[in-house]
Formats: sequence, structure tokens, C-alpha cells
Amino acid sequence: MSSQRKTGKMALSGIRIIDFGMGIIEPTTSCYMADFGAEVIKVESYSRLDFMRGAEFYVGEKRDPDTNVAFNRYNQNKLGALINLKHPKGVELAKKLVGVADVVTESFASGVIKRLGLGYEELRKVKPDIIMLSSSFAGQTGPYHEFKGQGALIAALQGLDELTGWPDRRPISPSAAFCDFYISWVWVVAIMAALEYHRRTGKGQYIDGSSLEGGLDILDTGIADYSVNGRILKRRGNRHPAAAPHGVYRCQGEDRWCAISVFGDAKWRSFCRVIGNPAWTSGEQFSSLLGRLQNHDELDRLVESWTMEHNVEEVMLKLQKAGVAAGVVKNAKEMYEDPQLAYAKHFWEPKEPGMEAFTFEAPSALMSGTPARFQRRAPLLGEHNDYVFGKLLGLDSEEYVKLMEEGVIA
Repeated sequence: MSSQRKTGKMALSGIRIIDFGMGIIEPTTSCYMADFGAEVIKVESYSRLDFMRGAEFYVGEKRDPDTNVAFNRYNQNKLGALINLKHPKGVELAKKLVGVADVVTESFASGVIKRLGLGYEELRKVKPDIIMLSSSFAGQTGPYHEFKGQGALIAALQGLDELTGWPDRRPISPSAAFCDFYISWVWVVAIMAALEYHRRTGKGQYIDGSSLEGGLDILDTGIADYSVNGRILKRRGNRHPAAAPHGVYRCQGEDRWCAISVFGDAKWRSFCRVIGNPAWTSGEQFSSLLGRLQNHDELDRLVESWTMEHNVEEVMLKLQKAGVAAGVVKNAKEMYEDPQLAYAKHFWEPKEPGMEAFTFEAPSALMSGTPARFQRRAPLLGEHNDYVFGKLLGLDSEEYVKLMEEGVIA
């Protein structure tokens, strides 16, 4: 850790990260670390804004890059500075910033950071023990290393689309960039491992992050099963080979649904007791898991005949009380009002001027001794230039103004 900083009370206080990333995966990675106290400095320029500043939703009607909802969600607790990396002096300024950092993260297309003069070997000349994460589509080498894309493209090449949807219909990509959020935690683990290695040895590391590989765990046993049995998993909708009933069932009201998963005969008997042991539950075709799987269409129809007579929350609570997995299919409004999330203080809602419109989210892990804390909203463009260039890098006002006039800090 940089010696000039004092260690605070948060878990990652004293760690400084220079964030050259855009989008979701890499910015969310450094955001999680900022939530736990790392000082993250996000570097942008007017010629190279994080493209999430132009994403779909804003506060109000004005398309202001400083009020984009997505950007604010993925960059909370960070500082922000402007450096034009297309200018030679901008590259030198960036190197000076790396010199007072512990970690550098970037998500340029493969090879771009190196061509800019900010590759790992160059940065080691500035800071020999630097830790660097390059987050790209498929890593820096290999047949896919020049591929560009995220979200839907990653889900397709990872095999997720082939497993999502119904057997008689085309593949479906998840509605959100599911892998982007999953992969961020993988990168956090890698950075933390590198920091521990640095603590023990004083040496840095280069982390070549492949998003293609980072999300393969979502295939469950698909690859392992093929390797030993030659089977290729296919789309099966809401079905599960070891549970029946297993699906999403309509309940009372408009567009109200409950997900129900019944694994094993013991849970089946509990399920039957909850719904009042109607005569059909004792039918021979439902007496075993194999029978229930073979007659799943009929079983779904009968289960839904019960759920449609009940409020969705009632269905969930009755089944959960009996030890049967069940959950309301919730929308964003219901998640925002969810009692468990309220109890866990998952949402941070600052009241400071300029932040009233935003709701920020806490990490999902609550540490008893050094919890995550909301410290600041996402940075406005160039908001912390004075701190970064003045306090950290020691530029005087004359140097600062000259670099602005030359388009270096811009």
C-alpha cells in the first residue's frame, strides 16, 4: 500500500485504484472495492467518456452525462479525474498517477492499453509492484482476443443462450447482462488474491481477465457432463431433472406469479399437505419423482389450479413455512420495497443536495467489523481534478492551467 496514506477503519482503506474502465464489468469491480473503502479514481476524458454515461435512463428528461442512472449505479463511491490519453502528455500524467497507486484496472479492447503506452510492462517501470487487471472479452491472447462485445454476445458464446428458453423455441439471451455482474466478483477475488500476494512478497501481478471464461460457472455441470457422458444440455424452460413440480405458477390478481421447486418425495408430501391433499395428489402417476417428471404438464395444470385461487404472497409464505422452496416473481418496484432488503439496509439513499434522486446499492455481504459504507455518489466529469492533480501529483496552478489549455486535462 502507498506509504503516504493512513489506514482507516474500512476493510480496504489505504488501497488506491486507478480505474480506466468503461461499461459494467470492470467499473463494477472497482466499485465493489470502493464500497469497502478503497480509494478509486476513475479516469475519463471528454473525448472518451464511459459509455454508460450515455445509457438509457437519466434523472428527468435531460440527457446529462452526470445524471445517468446506470453510470451512477456502477461508479458510486469513486473519485473522478479527466486525462486525455490520446495526448502524449496525458499518458505521462497517467503514469504519474499510477506511481501513487496500488492497482490499475482497465477494459480497453485487447491490446489498446499497450498501444497507448500504458501496458503492464510500461507501468512496472513506473511502479515495479503495481497490480494490473485487464478486463477484456476473451483475454489478451488466443483466437478470440480481438473480439469486441459484452452482455448478449458473452451470454451467447458462453453457452448460456442455448440453455435459456423453451425446448421448442429459439435460444433467448437473458434480459439483463447477467454475466457482467457475475464476472465483476470474479475480478474482485483475483485482485484481492494479488493484494495478498503483494502483502507477503512485495511483488505485483498482471491479471489477464477473460469475460468469456469468467462466467462459465453459470453452465453448472453442462461442460462436465458433456466431458464424461457426451450429453449436450438443451433448453428445458422451467423444468428441472430432479424436481417436480418445478416452475412458475399463476396466482390471484393480474400478472402475479410464484416460483415453486419441489425436490424429493418428502418435500412433495409437504407440498401436498399445504394445498390440502386434494384427491389428485394420491394418483399413481404422481407417487414418485419419475412419475411426476413424466407427467409434468398435467402436474403443472393441477398445481396452477390451486395457486390461482390464492394470493401470491400467501402461496409463498405457506410453502416456505412447510419447508418447500417458493418465491414471488417480483418486479423492480417490489424489490425496492422488499422487507428483507430494507432490513439489511441494502439501499443507500443519501439526502445531500444533488443526490436526492439516486438510490445506491450496498454490496450483498455484510461485514461485522468493517462494513461497506456509502461515501459519495458517482463522480461528475472532472469533479476531483483538484485533488488528483494538486494533492496527489503536486501540480501547481500554473502547470494545471497549462495542461488544460493543451488539452491534456480535458
